Amino acid sequence: MTQKWNLQDIRPAQPREPRRPQAPVSTPRPHSDMRPPTADMPVAEPTFRQPHRDTRPEFDEETYDDESEGNIPVINGNKRSRTNLYIGIFISVLVIAGGFGISALTGGAEITIYPKVRELNVNAEFTAYSEMKPGELSYEIMTLDASGERQVKASGQETITKQATGEIEISKSTPGAERLIKNTRFATADGLVFRIQESVVVPGAVTGTDGKSVPGVIRAQVFADEAGEKHNIPVNTALTVPGFKEGGFTELFNAISAKNTAAFTDGFNGPKFIINEAELSTARQSLQLELRNALLAKIKAESPADFTSFADSIAITYNPLPPTQYGDDLVTIKEQAVLQIPLFKKEDFAQFIAKETIVGYEDEPVRIDNLENLTFSYVNATTSQSNIANEPSLTFKIAGVPKIVWTFDGERMKTELIGKEKTAFTQVLGNYTGIDRGEVEVRPFWKRSFPNTLDDITIKENLSTSQP
Repeated sequence: MTQKWNLQDIRPAQPREPRRPQAPVSTPRPHSDMRPPTADMPVAEPTFRQPHRDTRPEFDEETYDDESEGNIPVINGNKRSRTNLYIGIFISVLVIAGGFGISALTGGAEITIYPKVRELNVNAEFTAYSEMKPGELSYEIMTLDASGERQVKASGQETITKQATGEIEISKSTPGAERLIKNTRFATADGLVFRIQESVVVPGAVTGTDGKSVPGVIRAQVFADEAGEKHNIPVNTALTVPGFKEGGFTELFNAISAKNTAAFTDGFNGPKFIINEAELSTARQSLQLELRNALLAKIKAESPADFTSFADSIAITYNPLPPTQYGDDLVTIKEQAVLQIPLFKKEDFAQFIAKETIVGYEDEPVRIDNLENLTFSYVNATTSQSNIANEPSLTFKIAGVPKIVWTFDGERMKTELIGKEKTAFTQVLGNYTGIDRGEVEVRPFWKRSFPNTLDDITIKENLSTSQP
């Protein structure tokens, strides 16, 4: 069968070179128009006209040549997409790895504890004791002293002879009362003699609730056997009854003893300066105020860390010291101030207040966070001007709204949680009755157990009373 061919199916063996666009051929002007212009001939300005249509050559696929157009690059879209994908994956992996690394470096456990908190209005009287008694509040006395002087003008001198006087506390360490007659002698270790002003009966020792013997105690006023400053003995000087030893009553001599409850200061024998009473009173008031402020400033520095005190619980006594001459008509007066303040153990005080104010409280460990907001006052106003170190008990009033917070042993809790599963937190928390609830956050977030070191576990308190 004869093959038939169409004219358009016949193509040259070699591809034809693409046709290039031909530049327009300019038509030469007549020779007369090509004369050079003369000086008197006007020169025509060139005229530019906006074409009415796009004269750019149409794109012809058959005639397009990339080399003729300045080597325009060809971009492979598929290759660029794969590169971007790889970069995105690498960045994602880097971010995730960095997150895991930071989490590992900042890992640990943070526990938030919500302890029990109670705030109740208190306005009541309480009694505390100098000696510890079961179920009662006890205290210790801190004593501070300071001395100062002032100069005042004297109008002359006079001879003064005066015996020292004061109060002693007599105790008997054996059973059975013993009467001491008026003027019974008491003597110091160096032989200074004092006599009681009135007859007293010293009670015998009794057995306390703890089974121990408690001495019988009574107080008596005494005066020095002689006048003079040498009988101005310091506080708590030991005294005995020399008559018992002299009479052979050795058992009574060993059983009965005494001590002075305050320093004796008024013994004097010799010339004394005459000073105007008004001027002396003003000088002493100024001096006493200065000494008081100095002692108040020392309380905070001297108080033990685990004890608390109240500024209004202080008792200050002032003891005038013998004056000395300064020049011809000036006298230096001297004063000693003794400050005493009861100290309460913080935990014991908080537990006592909780027991007295909270129904159902059962001696759990607590603290009071706002002690500074409580008001303290003695029931007897003269207590603040007496020697409270010699008092067997103190009665006072507390007013305010104490913030009572149940406490717990944080270090013990950490020890119980170290290395355990996170789910063990609820069980451990149940062992602490003073905690309402707790929350725990373990880092990194994927870990399901507590760290293996105590330092990586932190505990903080939240005293908010609101429930979630």
